[in-house]
Amino acid sequence: MKHLIFGNTAAGGLKHAFRKQNHQIISFPIDFSAGPITNIHQPCGIKDHFAWKASCFQEGQDFHVDQSVYQETLKQLAEIKDGDKLIIWTCENASEQIGLRISCYLLNGKDVELRIVNTADAMKEYMKGKEIEVIILSTADCNAKQLIHFYNHSYSYITKEMRQTFEREGEEILKRISLARSWKQGEIIDELETRDDTLIIEYIKSMEQKGEEETFINAARVVGGVLTESDQFFSDLWIEYRIRSLIQSGYLMYEGSLQSMRTYGVRVA
Repeated sequence: MKHLIFGNTAAGGLKHAFRKQNHQIISFPIDFSAGPITNIHQPCGIKDHFAWKASCFQEGQDFHVDQSVYQETLKQLAEIKDGDKLIIWTCENASEQIGLRISCYLLNGKDVELRIVNTADAMKEYMKGKEIEVIILSTADCNAKQLIHFYNHSYSYITKEMRQTFEREGEEILKRISLARSWKQGEIIDELETRDDTLIIEYIKSMEQKGEEETFINAARVVGGVLTESDQFFSDLWIEYRIRSLIQSGYLMYEGSLQSMRTYGVRVA
């Protein structure tokens, strides 16, 4: 069985879950919800996406490595043959839903058996009847035991009609020029780059009200808090990028070094 999954953390969990089985894990290492994705299946689009990340994100990321892995993933997808069986893992977030659709578009014309696991739906079923309700925003939130259970019990087949819809939507997505995308009510929505700025500012204000008036709040703490409070799934690098953008535009003040989110604090200007 071949698996297709989106995000490094989710891929790591799936590889661990199936480490004793002869399964091929094909993983896209990027967050499709942030940055340019126009023609991201072609050299020009790939170059634009990773150049944008290198200029906007930091925290010691080696985007040349991610770009190489991404290109290898596209190659693995292209090498899938007629008759192969592929299970696509997704969740209720923009990145994984975009990945599902782009992948189906790239598989157009291949006679392969496609299955899908929506881990958000699978988790609800898995926890049914238990005292604790668990709502996840990403496949990365699942542990190895849960992933194996979902593989055995929570998949469905992608019908011809579903596949045609995903392929058509994937082709359309590859033409979009937005820099931020959300998943709302079953649709991928183009957003302004400033989408999360109000949430960031309001979170910092709430933290300031709990502490001393002149206290600067560590940026890493802000990133973690915003990720927890948002109903969307996105990377910590994206939120930290928006914090630095708010500093540059004068909405936030900072003290410390902007070299890392752990080395500076912020407060509302």
